[in-house]
Amino acid sequence: MTDTMNANRRAARPHRFPTRPLFVLAAVAQAVLALSACTPQVVKDSAPPIRQAIGKQKAPDENVLPVIQSEDVAPDAQKAADNYRKLLELQPDADTRNEATRRLADLQVQMADASGTTQESEKNLRESIKLYNELLYAHPQDPKNDRIYYQLARAQQNIGETDAAIDTLKRLNERLPDSNLSGDAHFRRAELLFARTRYGEAELEYKTVMDLKDGTPFFVPAQYKYGWALYKQSKYEPAIATFFDILDRELPAGETTDPEAALNGVAKEKYDLAKDALRVVTLSLTTLGGGPALNDYLARHGDPRFYPLLYIALGDALLEKSRYTDAANANAAFIQRYPGSPLAPGFQTRVIAAYEQGGFTELTIKEKERYAAAYDPSAPYWQGQPATPEVMTALRAHLEDIAKYYHAMAQQKLAAAQQAQARTPNAAAAAPPAEFLTAAQSYRRIIELYPQDAKLPDINFLLGDALLDGGHTLEAAQEYSKTAYGYRPHVKAPEAAYAAVLAYQKYAKEVPATQRPEALKLAIAESLKLADTYPAHAQRNAVLTQTAEDLYELKDYEQAIAVAERVIKAGGNVTAEQRRIAWSVTGDAQFALDRYAQAETAFAEELKLTPAGAPQRADVIEQLAASIYKQGETARNAGDLNTAAQHFLRVGQVTPQAKIRATAEYDGAAALLALEDWSHAAVVLENFRSLFPNHALEADVDKKLAVAYEKDHKPQAAAQAYGRIARRASESTETREEAAWRSASLYDQAQSTDAAAAYEFYVKSFPAAFDRNVEARSRLVDYARTAGNPQQLSAALREQVAVSDGAGARATERSKALAAKASLELGRVAAADTQAIVLSAPVEKSLPRRKQAMEQALAWFEKSASYGYADVTTAATYETGRLYQGFGRALLDSERPKKLSELEIEQYNLLLEEQAYPFEEKAIQTYETNLRRIGQGLYDEWIAKSAQQLAALAPAKYGKHEQGQDRYESLK
Repeated sequence: MTDTMNANRRAARPHRFPTRPLFVLAAVAQAVLALSACTPQVVKDSAPPIRQAIGKQKAPDENVLPVIQSEDVAPDAQKAADNYRKLLELQPDADTRNEATRRLADLQVQMADASGTTQESEKNLRESIKLYNELLYAHPQDPKNDRIYYQLARAQQNIGETDAAIDTLKRLNERLPDSNLSGDAHFRRAELLFARTRYGEAELEYKTVMDLKDGTPFFVPAQYKYGWALYKQSKYEPAIATFFDILDRELPAGETTDPEAALNGVAKEKYDLAKDALRVVTLSLTTLGGGPALNDYLARHGDPRFYPLLYIALGDALLEKSRYTDAANANAAFIQRYPGSPLAPGFQTRVIAAYEQGGFTELTIKEKERYAAAYDPSAPYWQGQPATPEVMTALRAHLEDIAKYYHAMAQQKLAAAQQAQARTPNAAAAAPPAEFLTAAQSYRRIIELYPQDAKLPDINFLLGDALLDGGHTLEAAQEYSKTAYGYRPHVKAPEAAYAAVLAYQKYAKEVPATQRPEALKLAIAESLKLADTYPAHAQRNAVLTQTAEDLYELKDYEQAIAVAERVIKAGGNVTAEQRRIAWSVTGDAQFALDRYAQAETAFAEELKLTPAGAPQRADVIEQLAASIYKQGETARNAGDLNTAAQHFLRVGQVTPQAKIRATAEYDGAAALLALEDWSHAAVVLENFRSLFPNHALEADVDKKLAVAYEKDHKPQAAAQAYGRIARRASESTETREEAAWRSASLYDQAQSTDAAAAYEFYVKSFPAAFDRNVEARSRLVDYARTAGNPQQLSAALREQVAVSDGAGARATERSKALAAKASLELGRVAAADTQAIVLSAPVEKSLPRRKQAMEQALAWFEKSASYGYADVTTAATYETGRLYQGFGRALLDSERPKKLSELEIEQYNLLLEEQAYPFEEKAIQTYETNLRRIGQGLYDEWIAKSAQQLAALAPAKYGKHEQGQDRYESLK
């Protein structure tokens, strides 16, 4: 195959090329030189091109390598490399071999650059590295080794051996410090170190390049990357200094405040450099603390010519990152350092804009206030010079914004305070928010600084509003009056005139009582001024109506009635509401003159004119009710109870919603009770309870109602009334206890199903009333027994026992007797439960349960007998015998085990009889105990029943005689 390829190559050559080896070498050299000249530069990092490196080499002697001219050869780097390899295979002399080796290595590096990273290119690069190292090893002191070191580093970098490339470039600089490639090598090494984040070493290399100054074309990029290396090491201040140098060199001459305009003035090829330099400065300053850090830096190092640009760029950078507060502080820092600068107002505007953009309303307003304070025409900033038009324009807007902000804030606070006041009407009223007066100051300053402002009447009106709400009512009234009458006619003048009237009226309400008459006169005068100046004013009749009210307040009743009459009869735009007020003034005046019937007529007319949903309707109703009530009060004072009751109850008929109705109904009922009209009084009192739940008079109403029902022989209704009294916490304990007992007793009397609940309430609420407690629990036992609820009955019985047992020395014969009977009944209940337990097979499982139940019953019987009452004791003794007797019978009747033989059954029965016999004996002994009591003079049904049981159990002994007590002699 090799022979075939060689043949093909020979066939491709021009026929006139010699085929001898010497001629081949000459052709190869010619091709390489041609290729070097024609191949475009594609090598990275500005490495010296091969042609340049070779061109400086001394040509070999013609005797060693004669040059034979041939036709032009098309550039083909791969063919050239192959030819160099063949040349080396021929083992030429040392100079030729070294030259060919260098050229082959350079070609392969160049080809790798051109082809990118491939397996083949990596192979070639490794071969080049090997060749470069061989050359360096063979000629360590060769002064031309700088190019080999450079190319070796380049190959190492391209193959990914960055650290090796860094070391190679270091060797170049150390061994050949005077090389023309030294500056390039330092720069390339710095770049590689930077890429490896070895910023400290990169810093030194960049600084070395910079120290060459004009001796290297890499000064500008080295300076730029030097600053970055410092920044990466957090050496922010030296980094800032470096970038300041770049900006000072690249930015256009003169002072500028617009970053974009300044950068646009930079040479096109330096635009990105300058822009990034400014960016890194802002990054460094941001890390150091923003605007304050910039102030500190400049204080130590002085101001560059472009210092305003730094503050703006820093603020804009922070704003882009939504760091609004830091952006504002950056701009504010300029003002702190240069407070007297002509640019200071503009920077304050930028502070305001930053907070506005961030949505920080309060901070925005504070900065606007700072602007107003610092750049007001009277501020020291101007040093007596007039403020600029730009500042005056901005100041006008800021003053209005400040005023409206504080005005709105004050209104919100006032509304909140009013809501709180409405919730707690007895609480002291809060002082007006101070923000009203803050707003007023800004309104006043606008009026002072901008006398020709078109919006001045509106501002003056707002000033009046702020003063009014801020508690300066008289000043507000004066400002309203100025707004109405102090400017050329404007649309707000009539409104301001009416506001002045209202403000004077408000002022009259605020002054001390001794000054109020004079204040009312001011209000009346302002009202008349409005009526005279604006006869068609929509509020003219309203103002006159208020004048009538003011006259009434001055107690000029006849004049007040006369002015009210004018309003009532007025035509035109008089409203029903104004007529209503006029009637109201008339009614009040008549009432003040003790003419209650005439007052009722006036108030009735007022009520007709008052809409159903109007807030003042309630007051009208109250006034009408009061005029009727006063007539009843007059009759009562005269001793006419029937007429008084009619008037009192007429209050509810005419004005059912009146607040005074409750008092009127109560007084009416009291009059009926005094007349002993029980049924009518009860109806009125029940109506009171329905209409006025939780009323302060409710307790007295219930007491009167209970008496009325009891007097009227209605125990159920009386019991309900007493029950409410018993449950009312405001009553004394004695009153509640007595009411609770009367309630339960009356329920009992009425045979009501509510009686049990009433007794239950009594015993739980008043345990200290022992005797009644005992009786109440006795009734609870009766009701539980009647209800047929075993659990409820058992609980009631136990409570009956507990209340007596727990009384100690307080226990009475009654409580003990009831406890004894309760214990007996509990024993009977337990005995019934015992009888219900059937002894089923296997008996050893059911027997303990029955035995335990029996013991519980025996305990209760024993307890009942312990109280010492004969009838209970005999009954308990009888029940005890029955319990023993039943237990024995249960043993005999118990279920037999299954699968027993006949013999086993017989034996099992005998065993049961043996077990049952002792219980039968106990039963007999117990019955005999009862019979012995005959000798003690006792004989009752339980003794008789005991005798019957003995006759059945022991007929031989007790069944011989049918009558007479001599048969029991043996028991004595």
